[in-house]
Amino acid sequence: MKRILTFLFLLLASATAAFSQGLTVEAPGVVAMDETFRIVFTSEGKMSDFDWPGSDDFNIVWGPQKGTSSSVSIINGKRTSTHKETVTYLLQAKGEGSFTLPAATANIDKQQYSTRSITIEVVGSQQERQSHNQNQQTDTEQSQREPMVQSASSDDIFIRLTLNKRNVVKGEPIIATLKLYTKVDIVNFEDVKFPTFNGFWSREIDTPQNIQFNRENVDGTIYNAALLRRYMLIPQQTGNIKIEPAEMISVIRIRATTTGPRSIFDDFFDNFQTVRRRLSTPEITVTVKALPAAPASFGGGVGDFKISASLSKDSLTAHEAASLTITISGNGNISMLEAPKVEFPSDFELYDVKTSEKVSHDGTSGSRTFEFPFIPRSHGDFEIAPIEYSFYDLSGKQYRTLNTGPLSVKVGRGSGIDNGGVVMPGVTRQSVKNLAEDIRYIATGSPLLRDKGKFFAGSLYFYGLVALIVLLFFIICAILKKRAALRSDVLGTRNRRAKKMARARLQQAGTYLKQGLSSAYYEELHKAMLGYVSDKLIIPVADLSKERISSSLAEKAVPEQLITNFIAILDKCEFARYAPEAGTAEMESLHNEAMEVLSEIESKLKNVTKRSKSAAASIIALFLCFTPFAASAQESVDDLWKMAADYYAEGDYVNALNFYLMIEGEQKVSPDLYYNIANSYFKSGDNSHAILYYERALKLDPSHADAANNLAIAQKFTLDKIDVLPDLILVTWVRKIKYLFSADVWAWIAVVLALGVALLMLGFRFGSSIRGRKTSFVLACVVLFFGLIAFVFSISEKNDAIKQDSAIVMTPVASVRSSPGEAGKSIFVLHEGTKVSLIDELGEWTRIELSDGRQGWIAAESIDKI
Repeated sequence: MKRILTFLFLLLASATAAFSQGLTVEAPGVVAMDETFRIVFTSEGKMSDFDWPGSDDFNIVWGPQKGTSSSVSIINGKRTSTHKETVTYLLQAKGEGSFTLPAATANIDKQQYSTRSITIEVVGSQQERQSHNQNQQTDTEQSQREPMVQSASSDDIFIRLTLNKRNVVKGEPIIATLKLYTKVDIVNFEDVKFPTFNGFWSREIDTPQNIQFNRENVDGTIYNAALLRRYMLIPQQTGNIKIEPAEMISVIRIRATTTGPRSIFDDFFDNFQTVRRRLSTPEITVTVKALPAAPASFGGGVGDFKISASLSKDSLTAHEAASLTITISGNGNISMLEAPKVEFPSDFELYDVKTSEKVSHDGTSGSRTFEFPFIPRSHGDFEIAPIEYSFYDLSGKQYRTLNTGPLSVKVGRGSGIDNGGVVMPGVTRQSVKNLAEDIRYIATGSPLLRDKGKFFAGSLYFYGLVALIVLLFFIICAILKKRAALRSDVLGTRNRRAKKMARARLQQAGTYLKQGLSSAYYEELHKAMLGYVSDKLIIPVADLSKERISSSLAEKAVPEQLITNFIAILDKCEFARYAPEAGTAEMESLHNEAMEVLSEIESKLKNVTKRSKSAAASIIALFLCFTPFAASAQESVDDLWKMAADYYAEGDYVNALNFYLMIEGEQKVSPDLYYNIANSYFKSGDNSHAILYYERALKLDPSHADAANNLAIAQKFTLDKIDVLPDLILVTWVRKIKYLFSADVWAWIAVVLALGVALLMLGFRFGSSIRGRKTSFVLACVVLFFGLIAFVFSISEKNDAIKQDSAIVMTPVASVRSSPGEAGKSIFVLHEGTKVSLIDELGEWTRIELSDGRQGWIAAESIDKI
């Protein structure tokens, strides 16, 4: 094993040594016509058979000159030696232009190498340009020698920011290069300020720590140029974008000359001084055009790209992790590419997307990779829909869409029980995730319409029902009180039992008649007649006389003939008791006559009682005549409601809206009607009207859950985000309780509780036990308290629904001013769909207040009251 490792080490060392040897060439990239420059060929090792044919475009002024250098170093006992050989030429150009120097060949350690061919640009003579500044001396003689410092003009040193493009589309990459150009000696830099790229996404490509100068041709003049910064820019907005200048102070060294007679020592002793010069780049404007309307699959790419997709596993078991990797590569704004939209099966649990990128040095090419981790939660064969990704093609100036094709995933059953029969952990439960968000469907049940502006709460019917409950309470109290009095009244009991007792005695008299006991028959019949009158008229038997009986029956409105018949029967009974016995036929006739007389008297006495009771029944019947009556015109409104629902179900939201508005035009309202109108507006794309009618639905019924849900969705499409000032906790609690039901529901609750109070008070008044009566009284007080709260809530909600103290901004943009009128200063701007509170009105202007407390005046035509 050691031999193998030693061999591999020696092989690697020899390969490294061979690689380190080679033949290179160095020469300036730009020279002047009158300039003599050097070209140097260098070998890493001993060189032999060197051959360079030269060039017809250049004169060899001097050379070839060979040179050799060797070095030996020992570090930690390890000896390292290097050997270099050079061949140098001095050349001078014959003419202006760009020329290519041929390659040179040589054998280095018995192996042939060759250099690359290089291109040199030759520009015009620089002597005329330099002598122009040196000969600017006055011909006038001066009495004394004064030192004069040469100045560096803007042609001697400057900085320049260059862009490879100035007319681009949004998202198209731009390379910006900042360079320093100089023909003078630079000592230092101060107050360096690099350009700012507002409106661009920028990345520094090159940031050299040590500035290196290379010769460059600028408009026929050779400068020493150094790269300061190189950026990649991607415009993020459209229009004319200005790049702020870069600035710096350069400290340069300049020779100071003297005027007047020169000394022979001036050429031996130079006098230099340092000068500070501020350099800046000009302001650059980049024209950025907007992209055309983009398809839904556009991911922000501008350039030329291709897409690939792969699965880490295409066959796995349930609850096993896998990932989908999507790679977008090509040329363009790689760093700005967004993750494509992938539609996974609904049973896949997804996690955060991981993004990585590999870009070239200048950042304009490379790839960006998106990894989508997922875990399938059920078994089966699944398919990931084709992934579409669109980009803007700069060459074709149009969008192109890439497609990956469908990806199949086979998910097997996860092992639930092992071989030993032990139950393994089950499925990890997860919450149901929303795949999309949309408003809830319209209300399809009965609309429960009512006339606009009318409420049951606080209406005549409401107070009438409460009054009826109070009236019934007193009537029932009177009835129960009377029944209780009757139970405690013996005479009253006799009165009620008079007919029964008389019937019993008449039956007994009939029995005596059948037995032939005439004397007993007449006596029992006489007792029946007198007993009935005594019990019915509450007259003691001892006080009964024919005159008393006649007057008492007459007072009860009994006819005179009936009274006479009654007295006649009494006379016959008394006479028969002392006279000889009459026949059986006559006795039966008298018995029947007595029964008829008593029945007629009973009937006459009952009619008097019925007339006294009919008064209360008349009052109740009179009140019931005022109950509401539904008109047959409701049928036409129901037809409109059904037709609107049918159009909505078919997706014809415009016609559905028209029919709902026709119902509203009949001056009919209900929370469900406003809710359906809002849904139709939302589906038609009119978000401001949708918010208006959702608010109106909630104003009629704050407990309408569907309207509250859809309002929250509609408000997500508004531009204005306004903070809401918090209320006191107690106020918030009371408002939440009040908004549990609508005004009419609270009114019905108040009516039911009023009925409960009446029943409990009856229990308190006529209860049989003291404990029961106390319980009834306490419960009546509690129910009365809640009934009053329900009544207050109903009236409060009714007033909230009637008053118009809020509105919705309906115009796309509305300016809010400090005072009413166009002369007022515009203090802020609102957009459609924003809710405002109304404070005051003045002509065509309305004073509003936002939920964060800001106030102003807005044109009345820009808002619509809720």
